[in-house]
Amino acid sequence: MGQFAGKVAIITGGNRGIGRAAAVQMARAGAKVVVTGRDAAAGAETEQLIAAAGGEGFFCRHDVTSEADWERVVGEAVSRYGGLDIVVNNAGVFLLKDTTETTEADWDHVFDINTTGTWLGVKHGFLAMSKTGRGGSIVNVSSLMGLVGYPQNAAYCASKGAVTGMTKSAANEGAGMVPPIRVNSLHPGVIYMKGAVERLLERCATALDEHGAEIPFDKEQARGFLARRRGAAIASHPQWILRSQAPRASARRWRRAR
Repeated sequence: MGQFAGKVAIITGGNRGIGRAAAVQMARAGAKVVVTGRDAAAGAETEQLIAAAGGEGFFCRHDVTSEADWERVVGEAVSRYGGLDIVVNNAGVFLLKDTTETTEADWDHVFDINTTGTWLGVKHGFLAMSKTGRGGSIVNVSSLMGLVGYPQNAAYCASKGAVTGMTKSAANEGAGMVPPIRVNSLHPGVIYMKGAVERLLERCATALDEHGAEIPFDKEQARGFLARRRGAAIASHPQWILRSQAPRASARRWRRAR
């Protein structure tokens, strides 16, 4: 039996990258996975990857900024699989823009998805898990930028810093529930996804070459640890995910190609 056998998980932003990697790996390990996002075609691809891995799961269209959507998605998970044990609040957006050029609309968009979307996931995760009487685990994907400031990232850093503080508060609440619900935050650095890193390299190639970037599966390992019983003694702990070597070579190749 896999380490997630019998568990039901919702993973937001599961259309690609780290969300997709987490969904496939958790399904392979026995979890029944509800993958959410806004791109139905990409969601169908994730469903196929889950099936190919021998897992079980389905895609559900989901706007994480909508409380009604959260109620619907959680309701579908509970209706189909009989409960909810894990929520991975992974959906997010990135904004690289000077503070003086950032508009109020930019700011609100980043906070709506990164912070409000995560808060709604914690709220409805608590509500659903408390009804099952078997506890659970919530993993909020923050960022190293939620702990350390970075230029041209005011909105993003602030939104992820809010996720970090929210996680600490929620972890204290969850610890007092019976049975307890653990809440942790994950703080990755730059994640390697085709196209995304190349765009970022346009602005900060030197920094990436020095410090490295990550691939999705690095973070999946830490997320899986926090979500399963082996991480039962950990709550409100920011997990730092630092670097992998392979993407550094990709960054150098990209620069040479330029």
